[in-house]
Amino acid sequence: MAEFRILSLDGGGSWALIQVMTLIELYSRAGDGSDVMGHDVLGKFDLIAGNSGGTLTLAGLIKNWSLSDLLGFFLKQSMRQQIFVKASVLTDPIAHITNLVNFGPKYDAAAKLRGLQNVLGADANLAVSNVPAKIGPGYGGRLPHVLFCGFNYDTNRETFFRSDTASLAASRATSLPMTVAQAVHASSTAPLNYFDAPAKGPQHSRWWDGAVGGYNNPVLAAVIEALANQNRYATDAASIKALSIGTGNVALPISNGSADEDPDLVAQRENSTMLADVKKMATSILDDPPDAATFHAHMMLGCPLPGPADTLPVGSRIIRLNPLIQPVRDADKHWTYPAGMDRDAFVFIRDLDMDAVDQPQVEAIQAFCKLWIADAVPNQPVRANSADLTPEIGFGRFTPARSIAMQWFGGV
Repeated sequence: MAEFRILSLDGGGSWALIQVMTLIELYSRAGDGSDVMGHDVLGKFDLIAGNSGGTLTLAGLIKNWSLSDLLGFFLKQSMRQQIFVKASVLTDPIAHITNLVNFGPKYDAAAKLRGLQNVLGADANLAVSNVPAKIGPGYGGRLPHVLFCGFNYDTNRETFFRSDTASLAASRATSLPMTVAQAVHASSTAPLNYFDAPAKGPQHSRWWDGAVGGYNNPVLAAVIEALANQNRYATDAASIKALSIGTGNVALPISNGSADEDPDLVAQRENSTMLADVKKMATSILDDPPDAATFHAHMMLGCPLPGPADTLPVGSRIIRLNPLIQPVRDADKHWTYPAGMDRDAFVFIRDLDMDAVDQPQVEAIQAFCKLWIADAVPNQPVRANSADLTPEIGFGRFTPARSIAMQWFGGV
């Protein structure tokens, strides 16, 4: 059976710059991404799935920006501000009151669509179904397909915007004629604490971020898409491999209340109140089940589980590349700060929201990503020990994961 390669891009707002930096590490001989165009990357895969911030990355690749230009999109405040446009007090006066307690929408959804259309230019109006022809044949002679995740505001159901209009994973209902800009807009309109209204699409459709349905990490959706169409794609479960690139996650051990414990390195138990719980739900779309998606995809592809006598970690055909804001163990088995990070740097990056748009915030994300690439901070494995956070499946550091990713997915 033919090999089938998947690229999966998590959501995460401006944190998606981590994805571009990762692609530069994999594919740029020059080291800055100036020598790699978007279609060069897309052509190494058969299916590319994205959600939210990951669809911003995907849109830049479809537009065929160089990786250096795509990174510049995330690093330049003037570009970010076209997507994260502050909501006017006239459009949502109540939100301007609730924002005083750090709750409620901050950004203008309609202005985001206008910003996307401006940034993408003529490619904003490219039909999703026409993306494969725009990219051209990839490494195996196939046209790469794309998959965008969205959550239908009116039916309360996850919906996928596909370039493969004959996909057997889709229902027989007529799919909406989404453009690239509309698909990105639908996938990236996070509710409650971020945007002031659902994204509006064709035929009066309304959408929230695909993370609402549990697809902030879309790798599972992509694997299901490949399996559903394996006969059409001349592949099978044993021939499918996926590169899943995240946007950074916080992984803290639960506080045990010991006197020598550093409170900044552990998850504290919070009091449950109405406001606190609503805020928690508004941001939990970025957490599990997306953290579990790579493990579920691992299982669906028939990859091995570690037995009692196995040396850990065991391998997977899902390569997860995602930096973790996580403490590490010192020689005495105490939690401590990762190399290159002191308390202030760790707490600052730990507490950053996904809509980090101010220049110092974005520069902190960039610096954090560089530490991850240098193996100073942990990489998210496919599955970790829930108590001590050690990898059980997949790679706990960037370098060994990068090595396999380059072998499997055509790196330099």
